[in-house]
Amino acid sequence: MRTLTFSDGEGTERTWHPDGTRSAFDAFADFMEAHLDDDSPSVRVEDAETGDALVFLFEEEAAARVRGTGDGRSAYRVVDGGSAYRTLVVNFARGGFASLDRFGPWLPDLADLARARLRNAFETSPLRRTHPRELRRRLELLTRAGGRAPVTDGEVTRFGFGDGAGGTVDAWWTTGGRALLVTYDPDGAPGSPDGAHAALYDGVPEDLLAPARDTTATGTAGGTLPAATGVFHLSGPCAMATGLVDRLRETGAEIGDTGTGRLLDPFLTGADLTPETVARAMPGWRAEDIAAAFAETAATPAPAPADRETLDRFCRIWADSGYNDRWDVHYVFFEGHALERTGGGRDELLRLIGALGLERVDAPPGAATGEVWVRTDPRIDAELGRWA
Repeated sequence: MRTLTFSDGEGTERTWHPDGTRSAFDAFADFMEAHLDDDSPSVRVEDAETGDALVFLFEEEAAARVRGTGDGRSAYRVVDGGSAYRTLVVNFARGGFASLDRFGPWLPDLADLARARLRNAFETSPLRRTHPRELRRRLELLTRAGGRAPVTDGEVTRFGFGDGAGGTVDAWWTTGGRALLVTYDPDGAPGSPDGAHAALYDGVPEDLLAPARDTTATGTAGGTLPAATGVFHLSGPCAMATGLVDRLRETGAEIGDTGTGRLLDPFLTGADLTPETVARAMPGWRAEDIAAAFAETAATPAPAPADRETLDRFCRIWADSGYNDRWDVHYVFFEGHALERTGGGRDELLRLIGALGLERVDAPPGAATGEVWVRTDPRIDAELGRWA
């Protein structure tokens, strides 16, 4: 353990010694309570021996780690709750600067931090919380309720609906479960006054852009891509396109301004989507179209039963090396592991994913090279209680 110095940037300091009766975090909490108020911008935790520091930036909802020698470089990460303070302080006291490596991603500048904060905010949105399997079903239903029909071309099915006032939602869904979802709200803040929306698509994988370029939707950007105020892709966990994140950061707009708050959230926040919910949200849609949509849109079919031995082997790896993400949308395996550290277990896992017909998706940006993300499946969910 290391001797730490706490300071508030206004000349107040307190030193904590590891041989005392208070833990590092308790001493830190005491200092916060005694010397900081709602207007305090930061607090610094410094390694008394090396000068390395952990700095909490309250306005930015972030932490920075700073080298005390050499170039004094800083790196930043989002702080998303009280438990993060404890984790970072305790580990900094135990192992210093290097011990914080695994609690990243640590970002090189404040611009990247702003992007990460927006992505972190999106994590709690209805769109991110909805399982892709259910999202697809609801998009199909809403397409029909709005008076259209899904259109399948090869391995891609297109869904889409409008609100009658210029707002639209369009989605292109592949047979492999990857998807691009685009919202357009004529009053949406992220849109460009000159109609140059193509930059919002930056960061979307090319295989998902290709079907959208063929669209004949009204309003296009760059000659091919649909006009947009929100661009989201499901190549991994549902995510905002990098171009959208940059536009939100530049304009100071919020995620709801992309059109999701008005055009999608009313259909995703309830456990059950009913004709009454749809009629209230879209009063211009015909009652007969809404009724027909509910009659024609089938429930998600139950997957075929899995081989017991294969199922047990998958669940065993989950119990040893995996967990469910916060919304039970994905199984996450080998979190924080570099590829070379996963051994043969990862290879076996990939074989089992194929044998069970599960949907493996790309790990999110910043994930370790050995991580594996898989969409949850009711056959697996029914078994995991025995393995937790």
